[in-house]
Amino acid sequence: MNTELRSARKSLSNAAVALVAAAALQGAGCALFVGGAVGDAAGGGAAAARDRGHPPMSYVGWVLASAVYFPAKVAFAVGGAITSGVAYVAALGNPEPSREIWDASLEGDY
Repeated sequence: MNTELRSARKSLSNAAVALVAAAALQGAGCALFVGGAVGDAAGGGAAAARDRGHPPMSYVGWVLASAVYFPAKVAFAVGGAITSGVAYVAALGNPEPSREIWDASLEGDY
């Protein structure tokens, strides 16, 4: 039984790592599109961005902020999902406490 529990924990840990890695890679692809928008690929380039009132460095700031915010948001959501499951078990199948945790962590506006 103890071996089965360790195996299940390791499998869950591997799944969580894979989920976070996939989310980070998906978010990293967004940086390429924003980088292309700054470097003339979106028509007009940095000069056009300056004319619209957006300095080119603001795009860099947005990308860097997203690079920090997105993984933190994923970690918060994963933690909330795990906590919601634990709350469901601790409440002996009563879905109300776990639903509140689920809504706040996965469906919230952060």
